[in-house]
Amino acid sequence: MEWYTCIEHYHRTCITITELVVGNEYFFRVFSENMCGMSETATLTKKSALIVKEGLQVKMHDYCDHDFKEAPKFTQPLINTFAVAGYNATLNCSVRANPRAKVIWMKNKITIIDDPRYRMFSNQGVCTLEIRKPSPYDGGLYTCKAINDLGEAQVDCKLEVKGGFTFYELMQRGVPLHLIDKYMNESKIVEQEK
Repeated sequence: MEWYTCIEHYHRTCITITELVVGNEYFFRVFSENMCGMSETATLTKKSALIVKEGLQVKMHDYCDHDFKEAPKFTQPLINTFAVAGYNATLNCSVRANPRAKVIWMKNKITIIDDPRYRMFSNQGVCTLEIRKPSPYDGGLYTCKAINDLGEAQVDCKLEVKGGFTFYELMQRGVPLHLIDKYMNESKIVEQEK
């Protein structure tokens, strides 16, 4: 058995020895010291101190999984926008939902489906509608609607397109005649007011 000095010149009657190795067995002896000097023999512990190696037990805390599901909620609304005729315009908003929401774009309450003048994007909750080379005919109320199993939400904005097209240009774009007539009449009224 080898003896090591843990502490010297300690003046109290009680001590805690730290940094003992788990799994080892220890005996302790104490020498007393006073003005006359150190005692010749030491007091020895009767029993050994065995630092027991306990098995690692992981306490599993009761944990309730948080339900991250939520109905769609727009965190950034659409903003009323002015566009210049003939130059692409974009409408942007952002939505948060879990499970992921289905996004539907509408113009004047009518769903936009398979129209080559519109491109729709949805990435990481940011919804974008690109209107390619808009004409005043493309102005109106635009709506972005998000739907999932828990509910739905929608945001609206007005798009006004400045600058006009000729009758021929509107015909080339495939605008119906009754709408071209309406547009041309509105354009004349606006010019007369100026």
